[in-house]
Amino acid sequence: MNAVAPPDLAPDTIARHIHAKQVRLLYAQAPLGAVASLLVAPILALVLWEAIPSAVLLSWLTLLEITVLVRLALVIAFQRQPDRDAAIDHWATRYTWACAANGVCWGGCVFLLALSPSLVHQAFIALVLGGVLMGGVLTMTPVLATCVAYALPLTLPPLLWLLLQDDLLRAAMGATGVLYLLLALGTAHRYHQSLTHSLRLALENLGLARSYATAKEQAEASNRQLADQQAALKDSVEALREFYQAISTPRRHASEQIQAMLALGCQRFGLAIGILARIEGERYEVIQVIAPHGEIAEGDVLALGDTYCHDTVHAQSPLSFEHAAADHWCQHPCYLKFRLEAYLGAPVQVGGQPYGTLCFCDFPPRPAPFSTVDRELIQLMARWVGAVIEQDRMALAAQRQQTLLAHASRLNLLGEMASGLAHEINQPITAITLYTETCLARLRSGPVDPDELRETLKKIATQSARTHTIIQHVRQFARQSKPQYLTVRLQDLLDDIDDFLHLEARRHHVHLQQNIAPDLPPVLADPLQIQQVILNLVHNAVDAMGASDGPRVITVHARLDRGVVEIGVRDTGPGVAPDLLNQLLHPFFTTKPDGLGLGLSISQSIVEAHGGRLWATPNQGPGVTFRFTLPVASRANASERTVAALSAD
Repeated sequence: MNAVAPPDLAPDTIARHIHAKQVRLLYAQAPLGAVASLLVAPILALVLWEAIPSAVLLSWLTLLEITVLVRLALVIAFQRQPDRDAAIDHWATRYTWACAANGVCWGGCVFLLALSPSLVHQAFIALVLGGVLMGGVLTMTPVLATCVAYALPLTLPPLLWLLLQDDLLRAAMGATGVLYLLLALGTAHRYHQSLTHSLRLALENLGLARSYATAKEQAEASNRQLADQQAALKDSVEALREFYQAISTPRRHASEQIQAMLALGCQRFGLAIGILARIEGERYEVIQVIAPHGEIAEGDVLALGDTYCHDTVHAQSPLSFEHAAADHWCQHPCYLKFRLEAYLGAPVQVGGQPYGTLCFCDFPPRPAPFSTVDRELIQLMARWVGAVIEQDRMALAAQRQQTLLAHASRLNLLGEMASGLAHEINQPITAITLYTETCLARLRSGPVDPDELRETLKKIATQSARTHTIIQHVRQFARQSKPQYLTVRLQDLLDDIDDFLHLEARRHHVHLQQNIAPDLPPVLADPLQIQQVILNLVHNAVDAMGASDGPRVITVHARLDRGVVEIGVRDTGPGVAPDLLNQLLHPFFTTKPDGLGLGLSISQSIVEAHGGRLWATPNQGPGVTFRFTLPVASRANASERTVAALSAD
């Protein structure tokens, strides 16, 4: 049997295990010595049968064989014991006493020596005792105490008898026997030390082997864990790369971004259906969906309790399962109604408030379980979708606010131009009145020439049309409407506000001139908003030259510059200090005593919404030039702008 090494290698623990191993080895070798004794003793008795009384021989032989049988009985009992280590010291003590009794019986050979008639018989007895002693040394030295308890009673009585004899030969035999005993005990001691050392090394090696095996298992477990972590990390990196590619691809609208995210989720999670749903009370409305076979469509409304999302909105973490039929989900109303086996979903919040859920599902079970990366990814996707919806809401609100602000700015500009508009409208009305009174006077005075009357009525119609045109322009400029990005010619934009431009110039005794490059390509713009920007810049230029004593000239120019159309408004006023030039476009910054500082800021927002930019530069001579750019129209960006305008509405 092999000793079992303990987990630790403390000295007292090693000593106990070595002792247990020595006792087991003692019992393992015991049958050999016992069988030898059973055979040698009868042979000795047979040799001495004629020389020594038979009664003495039989008595000695009986006692000896009994002790040998006791040793064999102990060996058999020990081998049949199920838990030998529980009382190992007890078994060692038992066998030591049995061996001591056996040694005493062998030591009883002193009586055989005394009764032997010849020196030959005595020499034969001494030779047998020496052999028995050496047999004990070979089989009992695993437990040194047992060997000593067996050897001393076996050898001392015969040796003392020989040493006490007057015969020199017998005394020499006794002295030789003493040396033989010492040699045997020394050999037993050395063999016992070697055995102990070997057992100690074996236990230590076994401990080291177990430690190595444990360390190897731990290293393999660590390697497996590290490999799993590396695989999970690689999976996370791949998931993040796919997620980044989905959110970084330029898309104009939130709906397109969310649709791309649903497609990514379906591909990533291996599920066919992806849904973004809005939840209000017990109402479940599908906002966006990917469903290859049309199982569910955008705008579908379900009862929240009939969906797995009913549990998702109350979960603290993403909800997932791969095979609903194999779990308690088989009793869920969603499974009973739609038979959806696999599901992965997470709640969506917008602005810190519950909005709905983002989920992916499929009818067949998912072969592989959802990983930690899958659950973390859908949570990240849900947060991103919530942020996109919130950002889209804020952008729409800002755009509506900007539209209202631009409308207010137009009304304010019309208010400032009100007296000029009244004067402009009053002129054709006065002309109409005079022409009408003339016609009436001619009719009262007698016959009228039809041609002359027709000419007067034409003049009345012309003045009426002019009045109608001015009023229509005012109404159009004052109205609040949705942005409409159209392909328009810049000259047409200027022609539509030509009355306003010249009206503003005449009121302030300013000379207005245009320098529009011929053959300018059409631009993509909302006409009303761009007219507002031009009127705003002209109005500011007129105000800037209010106290100027020099020539008052405003030049509106336009030219093609590197794929965009650049429009500029140049004045000959006093100009702007360099340190204030960069602040002119900031909201609420103004150099006018009664200004609000919103006109240029609103104009800048309008231009940037068109994909252009607005800036100011000092002139070489007097004054400042404000410039802004507009994109050249094409079918692609015209379509995009139209869709954007409809989406914003």
